[in-house]
Amino acid sequence: MSGFMGRVQGAIENMNERERKLLAILGVVFAAIVVVLPLYLLTAGISDISEENEEIATVLRDIQRAQGTLAQREAEREAAQARYQNAAPPLGSFIEARASEQELTLREVTDQPEKVLGDFRRRHVRATMPGVSLRPVVKMLTSIENSRFPVALESIQVEHFRGGDSYNVQLGVIAYDAAQEEAEDEGEDEGGRRRRREGRAGPAAP
Repeated sequence: MSGFMGRVQGAIENMNERERKLLAILGVVFAAIVVVLPLYLLTAGISDISEENEEIATVLRDIQRAQGTLAQREAEREAAQARYQNAAPPLGSFIEARASEQELTLREVTDQPEKVLGDFRRRHVRATMPGVSLRPVVKMLTSIENSRFPVALESIQVEHFRGGDSYNVQLGVIAYDAAQEEAEDEGEDEGGRRRRREGRAGPAAP
C-alpha cells in the first residue's frame, strides 16, 4: 500500500503546473459527485414517495366520493321501489281529484293505450282544461309530481288565444305498475316476493 502511494506521489511531483491544476479540478469534481450524488438520489427517492403518497390519497378520495355516490343511488333506488309499491289509482279520477283541489274542471279526459315496458305496465291519460288561470294549474301540476304514487307528467301544452289570465291547457299523465305482479306473487312466499322486487329495475320515468 505504501509503495502504491509512493508511486502516486511521485507521479504527481513529476507533473507540470497545468497537469496539477487539471488533477485538482478532477479531484473536486469527483468529491462533488461523491457528496452530491447520494443527496440527489435521496431527494429523488423522497420526491417519488411523495408523488406515490399523493396518488394514493387521490385514489382514496375518489373511492370516498364513489361510496357517497353509490349510497345516494342506493337510497334513490330504495325510494323508487317504495314508491312503486303504491299502485296509482285510475288516472282519470286521480287527475280530476287534483284538479278539484284547485277548483279546476277537466274536459275530454281520454285514456291512451297501455304499454308493457319490461316488468312494468304504463298507463297514460290525457286531459284538457279550457279557459283556466295559470296559478291553480301550476299548483295542480306540482301536486301530481309530488304524489306518493308512481306518476309523472308526460306532456304539457299551453295556448293563450285570449287576453288576460285565461289559457287552454292540455296535459298528459303517465303511471307505472308492476306488470304481472299478482300472477307472480301466487305460490311465492313473502321473502321470495321481496327479493324479486329488490332485484327489479324501475323504468326511466318517474
